Amino acid sequence: MRVVAGTAKGTLLKTAPGTRVRPTSAKVKEALFSILGDRVPEALFWDLFAGSGAVGIEALSRGAESAVFVERQGRMVGIIKDNLKRSGLLEGARIIRADVERALDLLAGEGLKADLIFMDPPYDYPRLPLLIEKIENNNLLCPGGLIIIESSSKNTQQFAGFRIKMQKKYGDTMLTIIA
Repeated sequence: MRVVAGTAKGTLLKTAPGTRVRPTSAKVKEALFSILGDRVPEALFWDLFAGSGAVGIEALSRGAESAVFVERQGRMVGIIKDNLKRSGLLEGARIIRADVERALDLLAGEGLKADLIFMDPPYDYPRLPLLIEKIENNNLLCPGGLIIIESSSKNTQQFAGFRIKMQKKYGDTMLTIIA
């Protein structure tokens, strides 16, 4: 897995084989950043369920002002740190080792907001609607901000009731953008 574009273009990123982590494919990552376009430079970007940190690192490489990485697995937190060092993007990055719900409470308590929140939860994650509500209820998005969710293309029911701006399928993967 490599950084696709920006200042760290071509940097090889580590992953953790044999874990439950499902890295975002290069095709989906390229599509995501093509959709986001000029929203990324200078953005406050949050990468929830960060895994290896590849999506947040891509955002930093493409000019995001900062990135918050939320990951609960200690092994993956170490890989995120290593990948940030490899890519030269440690500055502007913050890693929170916690469950996503707890991390959102922490960020809300600090009064922080994001322009772009990317979530790639396990495909069977049952609490996704509650996370979206938590983001909205705690006003964690800057005006005009977006929530981007990577999910299984087979499960669209979890987004019922939310303001979906766009949904695109890429094989077994779907990107949903909520405004």
